[in-house]
Amino acid sequence: MSDEDSKSLIILLRENLKKIETLLNRSRAKQVQAKSIVKSSKDIVNEYFGDIRPVFQLKGLDNESLGGLDNWMQQLLTLTQKSTLKSIYNRIIKSIGRELNGVEVALITTSAESSHSTTFNLDGKEQRIVATLQALIESAGLSYKQACLDLRDSNRCSYRGAAAELREALRETLEYLAPDKKVTIQENFKFEKGQTKPTMKQKVQFILKSRGQTKTQIEVPENAIALIEERVGALARSIYNRSSVSTHICTSKQEVQRVKGYVDLVLGELLEIA
Repeated sequence: MSDEDSKSLIILLRENLKKIETLLNRSRAKQVQAKSIVKSSKDIVNEYFGDIRPVFQLKGLDNESLGGLDNWMQQLLTLTQKSTLKSIYNRIIKSIGRELNGVEVALITTSAESSHSTTFNLDGKEQRIVATLQALIESAGLSYKQACLDLRDSNRCSYRGAAAELREALRETLEYLAPDKKVTIQENFKFEKGQTKPTMKQKVQFILKSRGQTKTQIEVPENAIALIEERVGALARSIYNRSSVSTHICTSKQEVQRVKGYVDLVLGELLEIA
């Protein structure tokens, strides 16, 4: 399998995404109803999972590296199964394009390395997050990188540390971009019930509102923050509820991978990383 094969598939995916974008721009309806858009969306998803993803795997990309692209492709398929606002379609298409950029970097990086290497490698988006974080808060960058490497290590006995590293990387980023004092002096600011400090959700709101983002644009990272808190807490509780260690290890890794997906989404928004 040559490098040209994977490059041509990247080009093909981009062309198909552009086709959908063009159809969306031509549509005057607020909700997507055109059969051409629905069909093109289903086609790109089926082509990705059926033909393109296996090639990326043969080129050395693992499930972790492809997880972001997998997620957005699945969301695109979900949109074709119901009446959906055009604005949501556009957002998903743009997200697929951003993830594709990361996959392309990962393919180039993997291609340049020895096939006998045992080093765990970050994908393109992960590399950009680490580089940006380390330039701002070195400890946050190291925490995020460690979590990525831990999730690639199939010999680990526990993945709880990875969950903690991901949450710490996010917490430090929010502390840096939205210090408590700046958040609390906002007009009409109120602490959430039972809290004496701004929550992560309030810090995300502060950062994105200061950039002029709309309420709809802020909702996605807000919801991701809630899911991160929920899943990290559930992971900690599950330790005491499982008698089978092997089952716990497997489930733990899956849960932390989900948490990482949400953390990547929020960090991508906060750090403005495609």
